[in-house]
Amino acid sequence: MLSDKEKERYSRQVLIPGWNQEKLKQANVLVVGLGGLGSASALYLAAAGIGRLHLCDGDRVELSDLNRQMLYSESSLGLLKVEEASRRIGALNPSVAIVRHNAYLDSRNAAEIIAGCQVIVDGLDSLEPRFILNQESVLRGIPYVYGAVQGWQGYAGFFHPPQTACLACLLRPGAFKPDRVPVWGVTPGAIGLIQAGEVVKWTLGQNPSLQGRLLIYDGASLSFEIISVEKDPACPVCSRA
Repeated sequence: MLSDKEKERYSRQVLIPGWNQEKLKQANVLVVGLGGLGSASALYLAAAGIGRLHLCDGDRVELSDLNRQMLYSESSLGLLKVEEASRRIGALNPSVAIVRHNAYLDSRNAAEIIAGCQVIVDGLDSLEPRFILNQESVLRGIPYVYGAVQGWQGYAGFFHPPQTACLACLLRPGAFKPDRVPVWGVTPGAIGLIQAGEVVKWTLGQNPSLQGRLLIYDGASLSFEIISVEKDPACPVCSRA
């Protein structure tokens, strides 16, 4: 049940047709990676009233992060991202319960980190842990909300096998991996907010707009394209599920 304070806090969004704040309050959402993508999605999920946010990142804040990672400031330099993110989110919305995982996600800790979560938000910047998340998503039957950025370009998708394809139907291990990805703040901000919106829609029982689809955003031309991601019958992950 919502408290009087919560009713006032969310009074504008509950006017939206089909909105159910109680469903958001009961949700368990995992955000893996608290960089540009994860900063945006975690902040807006907390502001929307997601009841429990699981935050995972083993990194510390660096000066080069601050052009795009809005959870942090210069006073955060050298501090653990998961601790700073928790502090900032807690200040924004104290009613959100925060579960902290000060770790880089890998095959050894993935099951423990994901346990109890209903949806996974990808805020990562490398492929290997993305494939681990995707595999766990398929095994557990929970949605995986993909996000990626490079320069002016950004990508977002909502994968929920067996209803949809999985990330491995779209990408394969060994895909191009630059050492340092060019990025500026608006691109991960835009994609992270789209990811948060898809999570909220799914939590409310609505059909996510990107279910089984990939959004391609080009900030240079301010253009959007959405393509279908078809199931790969030879996919090494979801075809065996």
